[in-house]
Amino acid sequence: MKLSNFLPGFSALMLLAPLFSFAENSPQPTDESEQYQAFFPIWAQEAIDLGHKLPKPYGFSINYMSMSQPLIVDSVAFSGLGSAIDNLVGVSGSHAIQDSETLTLRGDVWVLPFMNVYGVLGQTKGSSVANVQVDLAGMPIGDPFDFSLNFSGITYGAGTTIVGGVGNWFALLDVNYTNTDLDILDGEISTIVVTPRAGYRWEVGGRDIQVWGGAMYQNVEQTFSGNLNDIGINLPPPLPSGGKFVVTQHLEEKWNALVGGQMSLTEHVDALLEVGFGKRSSFMLGLGYRF
Repeated sequence: MKLSNFLPGFSALMLLAPLFSFAENSPQPTDESEQYQAFFPIWAQEAIDLGHKLPKPYGFSINYMSMSQPLIVDSVAFSGLGSAIDNLVGVSGSHAIQDSETLTLRGDVWVLPFMNVYGVLGQTKGSSVANVQVDLAGMPIGDPFDFSLNFSGITYGAGTTIVGGVGNWFALLDVNYTNTDLDILDGEISTIVVTPRAGYRWEVGGRDIQVWGGAMYQNVEQTFSGNLNDIGINLPPPLPSGGKFVVTQHLEEKWNALVGGQMSLTEHVDALLEVGFGKRSSFMLGLGYRF
């Protein structure tokens, strides 16, 4: 069973390569004796001849991201309690909160002067909590209780970033696709995230500094399923223990705002910080190495 969900991530997670470095002034023809030696990016020499300053082509980064977001619970269903009981049991709930953390290693390459491609591999863990009421034949059974789903798994995926700019101003569009193979829940979590950003770069004391603002868009519905015993849920009497569950929910808000910045620590090392705010909040730190 394939599950859809946004993970930590994730989108912000994917952007952690240094942004395209433009010349501080409008492009000017350069000395033809300057020759680019690396294979990537393709058309690098043409970009240099026009006066653009290119980032180092290859990079690795380690990234941490935490996220909290509200969800709308569409349905919670139980099965495996006996054919007669399955048809009588109903569960109602309206909202849930999902918290997650992701730690990833990313490798990337500038294949074109304006296009970066990357892959990511890491670990995700999180939880989703919804307050639900169990009904039997339309009558409430017991008190409402928190239905908690704790999940973790290996996260992997790929993405691309397209960049452009004028002078020290830049804009970029990041698109990425990731999967997370879950442990106690059935299936996997998959997501596509699209994130536009725009910002400004300058140098202070020989250090390259970039700041930006943007937004993250997610259009996601998610379904979790598994065994009640695996998540520590005991149904109130007279319902039997055991059985399975299926939870269907979707994001309450598809958009959230982002602000962030990046600074070069050395010729090869960069640090990144980005914060998301709105109904969905996020915090991301990254440390990258380019060569």
